[in-house]
Amino acid sequence: MNKKELTFPRIEPLEFSGMGTDLKVLIVVKNIDEARQAKADLAAAKKEYAHLEKIFNRFDPVSELTRLNRSLNELVSASDDLLIVAKKSLGYFKQTKGLFDPRIINHLEAAGYARDFKKNDFAPVVQENTENTLEELASDLEIIKEKIRFSRRMDFSGIVKGYATDKIAGMLKEKGWRNFLVDSGGDIFAAGRPPESEKWNIAIEGIDEEKIKLAISDKAVATSGISRRKWERKGKRFHHLIHPKQPTEFSFNLRTVSVIADSAEEADVLAKVLFIQGEDERKKFAENQNIPAIFLYYSARIWISSSAKSISIIGNTPKSTKQENLGRD
Repeated sequence: MNKKELTFPRIEPLEFSGMGTDLKVLIVVKNIDEARQAKADLAAAKKEYAHLEKIFNRFDPVSELTRLNRSLNELVSASDDLLIVAKKSLGYFKQTKGLFDPRIINHLEAAGYARDFKKNDFAPVVQENTENTLEELASDLEIIKEKIRFSRRMDFSGIVKGYATDKIAGMLKEKGWRNFLVDSGGDIFAAGRPPESEKWNIAIEGIDEEKIKLAISDKAVATSGISRRKWERKGKRFHHLIHPKQPTEFSFNLRTVSVIADSAEEADVLAKVLFIQGEDERKKFAENQNIPAIFLYYSARIWISSSAKSISIIGNTPKSTKQENLGRD
């Protein structure tokens, strides 16, 4: 590195594609030695993303998830990451009263989302079991020590990006980094501060930055929406956010839901749960649970929960502040 070409503090960036989306990790460094260390730690982060994708990619014929989905009713060994995500899914199922449910894979495939989105022809794949998932998740997902049993196929995409974001953030904290940002396709954890600002300012896709931005530090933001994953077949419109109890109904009045939380995983799950609910139900859920949430409608209408108003920035912010975009789900 040429000392004359570098000014500090500065951001050491990593941007690439993986896990079906755009991934970004930014580390604030104060000197050349930190910049060198950051490059090594960013490479480790990229490797970890690849590792998690190999576990959870339902489109990969040799992923661990695919292997388990082909071994129904068998008690088989599983990786630590898959066991953790499965346990967390059982918890979120109870917390959301069944609105978060990884058994929606059959409904996704019946709607046409059976292959990688960019390579998909959206032809429906008829499954034998497409009834509504009203039973307890624990009846189909059993964990015994280091082994797991699927009685029905699972898709953990509703939690994996948030889980990956938090895991990468944890890795960076263990390396001693205090100021960084991890962005897994719109699931963001922002630690500390960027150069020249007290907090990370985050713009929400589709909303004029002069109206709303988020200023966060040591917090997570996740956005779920249908701007990019929606399709039409024979005059009927579909999207990838499935309501497990109403799997054939698709609403298109809401564009995105953004949630602020302590972890990207929690924000990821809650954003999806809020999105799939009806208009009155999602607002009541956000208010009753004190969830900082922002709803963006296709009509350009914006709704902000009470607990989000203290976090949201309304009006102009300094141009020098680092900006990150939400909503690339």
